[in-house]
Amino acid sequence: MNNFDESDMVYCPYNKEHKMLRKKLQQHILKCRVIYKDTVELMVCPFNKTHLIPEPEFFQHTKACEDRKIIVDYQTNGSAELNEDTKHAKIECEENWDDDNDPVYDPQTYCSTANIVREPCGLFPSQRKAFIKEENRRHFGEDYKEEKRPPKAKNRVDTRFDPYECRSLYSRRQ
Repeated sequence: MNNFDESDMVYCPYNKEHKMLRKKLQQHILKCRVIYKDTVELMVCPFNKTHLIPEPEFFQHTKACEDRKIIVDYQTNGSAELNEDTKHAKIECEENWDDDNDPVYDPQTYCSTANIVREPCGLFPSQRKAFIKEENRRHFGEDYKEEKRPPKAKNRVDTRFDPYECRSLYSRRQ
């Protein structure tokens, strides 16, 4: 088992029999607060949320809390002063990113000229066919000819009989 330093161990403010690592205290407090909400009334320190103090001792704790000193020091100390040790010379550079001489990047224009496969997204069927035809010309050259498709089969409607048509081939009576 891991041997922890005794200074890393703390007691639960709700139940002194609960002893845990300091880093686990906040999670533990959330659980114990629910269990002991009706029996123990503790106030939360404004300087450290893990400090839970009974109401009679609260005022005294806020005056002497060790975390209060950290916050008071932070509030009273002014901003850091710049002196010759902390300042540095301005860095000069030949490159200027604010120049507007560069052309604006347009992804559609780039994709139409580069060898990139584009998909016809969000187009109507007639627009999609025209797009695909144009893309094939772009990829395969101007002399690209579309392959002829075989003719479609006759419609099934032509081969069906009319429901009221006399079917001499299939009827039993002749």
